[in-house]
Amino acid sequence: MPRRRISISTVLPTILFIAYFLHLDKKILRDVAFDPASTSSSSSTKSTAPHTPLPLRPNTKTNINATTPKSKLADDCHHIYLDLGSNIGIHSRLLYQPHLYPHALKSKFLFDQQFGPHRHNNDLCVFAFEPNPIHRERHVNLTRYFGQLGWRYHYLPFAVSDSYGNGTFYHNGDGHKEEIGFGDHRLIGKGAVEEVVPTIRLVDWIREEVRGRRLPKKVFGKYGGIYGGGDGKPKVVVKMDIEAMEYRVLPDLMFSGVLCQEVDFIYGEFHDWPVDYEPHGGRGRGNAGGIGNRIRGELHLKKGEVMNFQRELIKAFDSVNDCRTREFFYFDDE
Repeated sequence: MPRRRISISTVLPTILFIAYFLHLDKKILRDVAFDPASTSSSSSTKSTAPHTPLPLRPNTKTNINATTPKSKLADDCHHIYLDLGSNIGIHSRLLYQPHLYPHALKSKFLFDQQFGPHRHNNDLCVFAFEPNPIHRERHVNLTRYFGQLGWRYHYLPFAVSDSYGNGTFYHNGDGHKEEIGFGDHRLIGKGAVEEVVPTIRLVDWIREEVRGRRLPKKVFGKYGGIYGGGDGKPKVVVKMDIEAMEYRVLPDLMFSGVLCQEVDFIYGEFHDWPVDYEPHGGRGRGNAGGIGNRIRGELHLKKGEVMNFQRELIKAFDSVNDCRTREFFYFDDE
């Protein structure tokens, strides 16, 4: 039997696709210039989204005199996934492309339970919050890659907090682990490298960009069956892995009412690190004085006190009966 010739023009597209995929999945570029003002234009791609607003609007107050409703980032999103502390975006890929991670069984079960086992990626919108500038190009590439597939992936280069401003974070010498310890704790003493990052109040962002969003007229998934997420109802799911910033963010979500009103399911990690937080500007919001010798909004916990605070926080959350969010599920499958 004569040998069949294979021309380079036949195999070249396959080779290029594999090379690009490996590059996207493995390569993390370092020392990337970080310009928050340019993020909207540099990370946006041709998308099926009806609009491409900036990732964060500085004015968070709604204009009550406006005649036209303001567009929201989450408009036309059926299901929403907030990836808080996205790092290199693995959890978003676990959601969009579970077949690439066959051993991530916990994540598969969780996403099937919440969004349905026969969900369609066109029904999903991912919002990936990651303040580490080292991962910026990675997320720009992911935005472009997912956009070419028609999937909505929004990269937001901010740290979530309970207020707007800037925070000092630290590179803690774990570049070989994709800098999973990047946060506002100095974990390696003097060897940690400071990085000033922008912070946003997550409560306000959810109110402005998710609450009251316009739902799509059509869904693509096949919903139904025994799974909780199979009912096809619009869902908001939050993953939280924010290196001890949860002690700022979670109480704000809970006591503002936003968690119970807007979020269907939340999961993530608590970090057993000492906590020493003070509100931006030296005073808490709407508080003219202090509480005893404390300033409203400050929190100081020694290492041995952190776990007690976690338990009391979850106990308070579990005591609320009229709450859309049923539990905080402690879990990390990255």
